[in-house]
Amino acid sequence: MRHLSTLLIVTCLILPTAIFANESDEWGELLAPSMPYSMSWDHQSEGVKEGEQSVEDQLLRVEQEILILKAEFAYQNSDQSELNNYIHQLNTMDILPRFKERVARLKFFLTQEKERGLDVAIESHLTVTGIQPLQFPIGGGENSVIAVLLPLTGEYERAGNSLLEGVTDALKSADFVGTLVVLDTALYANAFEVWQLVKAYEPDFVFGPLRKTIANQWQSLSTGIPTFYFNEMDFLNGHERALSPSKVKGVEVLMRFLEREAYQDILVLTDNHPASEKLESAFYSLWQSLDNSGSYQHQHVDQTVGEAVEIASNIKHSKSRKSWFQSLTNTHVVFKPRARQDLDVVISFFSERNAIQVAAILDFYGFSDTPRVWYPVQAPRSSFFKKNLSSLNGSYAVLPTYFQRNFSDVTQEKNNIQGESNHFGLFYALGQVAGKIVNNSAVSDGLELYIETEFGGVQSNSVGQFYLLPMMYWVNQRETEVLSKISLSE
Repeated sequence: MRHLSTLLIVTCLILPTAIFANESDEWGELLAPSMPYSMSWDHQSEGVKEGEQSVEDQLLRVEQEILILKAEFAYQNSDQSELNNYIHQLNTMDILPRFKERVARLKFFLTQEKERGLDVAIESHLTVTGIQPLQFPIGGGENSVIAVLLPLTGEYERAGNSLLEGVTDALKSADFVGTLVVLDTALYANAFEVWQLVKAYEPDFVFGPLRKTIANQWQSLSTGIPTFYFNEMDFLNGHERALSPSKVKGVEVLMRFLEREAYQDILVLTDNHPASEKLESAFYSLWQSLDNSGSYQHQHVDQTVGEAVEIASNIKHSKSRKSWFQSLTNTHVVFKPRARQDLDVVISFFSERNAIQVAAILDFYGFSDTPRVWYPVQAPRSSFFKKNLSSLNGSYAVLPTYFQRNFSDVTQEKNNIQGESNHFGLFYALGQVAGKIVNNSAVSDGLELYIETEFGGVQSNSVGQFYLLPMMYWVNQRETEVLSKISLSE
């Protein structure tokens, strides 16, 4: 059996350098997509005399001639998808006068083909319901070809390479012995250029792209090749799947925990972080959909966490009544504020700074026996967590699994997702989970499922979109394993 590393090296040696990539965005939401590359050219420089051709004009003429010839060949072979792709490319250019008639004719042919195929297409879509079985070629032997399309240089370099390592390690574990083709999508202007190169290898399966703009472009090419995207896609065709991290979808983990513990009356705290209210809103929608009979109270921190807890627990009302009674009787009253006693659990969608205040304030106001759960609005730093462990002790926390792995090695200062080491970070986890999904038909073709992996919870919807979710942990600084994972699988 050949090792994947050998396959990568051999493939690099037999392919032209321009073709191969290796040769040269949740835990928040995945990386924000880059702006699409501009495809417009300025063909005529000032001062060039009429009839005089620059080198750029000559190159443009050759480029357009090649595209038109390819489009004409696609039409002759009744390949409407390819014809549409070439017309799309031509539409991004200023067509030279000598080619305008040929391009207009091709566009007319394409329109006619689309009109003839409209009824068939409608009928086809009506007969396709839901996702189709995913054909993954892990057992196809040495003739299998898998393409991995990821940005391996530039601003996405760390994320892309971590993903690549996760995918290749997953394929090794599955004993894949075919050919692995890796392309650096950062080297190409758009997905069409990538497709022109990768289709020569006739891949059986594609992992990627990562950038949302390139993923959307790839999907619009309608290659027909089973593809696994590392994005949250707006829609998916039957032979496609997608995986992305999601803080918002992660509230499902929190709701599963509440159901397991039968907590009914809850207090939810939010702060001024942009993600805090968004997470609370998603959680409340889920809570409403489950027809809970308990009470739901949401309290926003306007000034301090202490004041917010006073308001939510009725302590502030108690103090106000005491002040009113003192002013009415003109006497000094000694009293102890009375807090409400009907709270089953306190949930905070907080940043680090506010999170470490919750336990002490709840204990001060008599809620020492009330469970508290911290759902971070962004992945906490290991160093911060360890430094403030006493403030979080005895609480639950919803965290990505790689945080637990890195927590024991706080000497590697980690400030964000991109700072994680390849084998423990978010993107490596995505690659590993992707390999597990596609290689298990019960998972890849499953609808509305929830499973737990060593890299986190995985949830799918009815169209083939998978989400990598955080996990629930119990924080206990007196235990050898400070963060104890709580399984919520049914």
